[in-house]
Amino acid sequence: YQRRVRGFGVFLMSGMAKLVTWLLLIEGAMAIGFASKCWRANRQCAIAPPHHGTPDCEVHWFEQRLDHFNFGVNRSFQQRYFVYNKYWKKGNPIFFYCGNEASVELYVNATGLMWESAEKFGAMLVFAEHRYYGETLPFGQGSFSPSNLSWLTMEQALADYAHLLHSLKQTVWASPGSPVVAFGGSYGGMLAAWLRMKYPSAVVGAIAASAPILAFEGLNTKRYQDWAQGERYWQVVTADATAKAGAAPECASNIRQVWTPMFEWGGTVAGRARLTEAFRLCKPLETEGDVARLALMLLNSFDMMAMGNFPYPSNYLIYQQTLDPEILLPAFPVRAACDFLKGPFQTGDFEALFSGMAAGSGVFYNATGELDCFDLPADPEFDGIWDYQWCTEMLPQETYFTRDGVKDMFWPSKMDLVAISQHCNSTLGVTPRLPWIAEEFGGTAGASNIVFSNGLYDPWSSGGVLTNQSSSVVAVVIPEGAHHLDLMWSNPQVRVRVRARVRARVRVRVRISCGTLQVSIPKPHPHPHSFNPVSYTHLTLPTKRIV
Repeated sequence: YQRRVRGFGVFLMSGMAKLVTWLLLIEGAMAIGFASKCWRANRQCAIAPPHHGTPDCEVHWFEQRLDHFNFGVNRSFQQRYFVYNKYWKKGNPIFFYCGNEASVELYVNATGLMWESAEKFGAMLVFAEHRYYGETLPFGQGSFSPSNLSWLTMEQALADYAHLLHSLKQTVWASPGSPVVAFGGSYGGMLAAWLRMKYPSAVVGAIAASAPILAFEGLNTKRYQDWAQGERYWQVVTADATAKAGAAPECASNIRQVWTPMFEWGGTVAGRARLTEAFRLCKPLETEGDVARLALMLLNSFDMMAMGNFPYPSNYLIYQQTLDPEILLPAFPVRAACDFLKGPFQTGDFEALFSGMAAGSGVFYNATGELDCFDLPADPEFDGIWDYQWCTEMLPQETYFTRDGVKDMFWPSKMDLVAISQHCNSTLGVTPRLPWIAEEFGGTAGASNIVFSNGLYDPWSSGGVLTNQSSSVVAVVIPEGAHHLDLMWSNPQVRVRVRARVRARVRVRVRISCGTLQVSIPKPHPHPHSFNPVSYTHLTLPTKRIV
């Protein structure tokens, strides 16, 4: 397979005559992609760049407002952003990455779509870091105190991006007419879409990859009802472990058989000793709580491998733990894990089943192949300060999602909103606002000029936009794609199918300064394994404003 995903925007100015070109060319898909949370204590999650990346950029700091919505708070902080402007000149486009829940260096080094487009379209690349992540810490090392987290909201982050763009275009860049296209993956994709929706003067359009903006309580749509408080998420993880996704046919059903005997054994001292041996644990399981941590650890491995179910070896998911770019996960890691779980396992031979599960999980946890045993995480549900964003605005966190053990391959666990509220209040002093984002954005209500892309191997596609919402809000579906692959570097060694769910020709009208942008999308190629281009072509804009 070969994956090539290109997103382009060209904006030229000559006197009063303006020419706008915004070109997105999708010719297949596959690369590396995963909106990795930052687990390391210093939150430095940069990937060792195989291509252009942080060494090629200038690093700048912008004095950002702490609170954009309270005129009585005048405190500021320094926001980090990276710039690459080798091919840019005044009036040309700006490609803007909406940083998400990690060091922005992660996205500088991995978002090949922007880098591969820069020279052709003379674009400036700007990667802005999200407040409270990486080195953008409003209160320094005290930023993570619950009393200082009040300003960690996506509304503040969006206002950061709008303020930064407006200010720098007027001053440092001295190019107020340069149109901006927002890019983002996962939470960053949500931010890119919401930036276009909330601040349409800041960006003329957005490429929102793997953005689960439909996964919010209060959206009265069939899509949200089908999402079933996250149960659909785990169904996609399970689908990756089936023959339909290229895995061993028995894998998902065998994994489903793990949990009942594991929890039963976990109820006795002798059973826990046997589990310790079967799962090659470094320390003995001493309590049933330890067994629950083991179960969540196993679930987490298949969750991560599903998001990163890339078609070639990749270090994207594991570099922040290993710090060694030579250590890779195998191609299609779920398939590799399922090779240990294809059986057949004799009835009642739970040691063999558990051993297979340990080896399958070890594809993720033992990528080096050098570990003799596994340590349980202290808190496998811990998600750092992202937990605050879940506990306030309900930004998705899969550890809380519903599982039923029937349509998915795990054990039943229903999302308990009462328990979640109690947890959030006791640990962070906040209570979730369940319908808040649905009230604020209404899914895609009022959206324009946004491309939503999703890979169907990615469990976050369960909350994503998979069908066209309007003539200018279009969906690109990658059946064999994982988490925001279309943003990543091209890989000439792989090719996967891309299905652009668009009409044969779409004409889009949007207001941009003094004119309109029109978009045409050609009819998808009929061959299922061919490149499937989606091109955004340009028309010259009139000099008079169109109302």
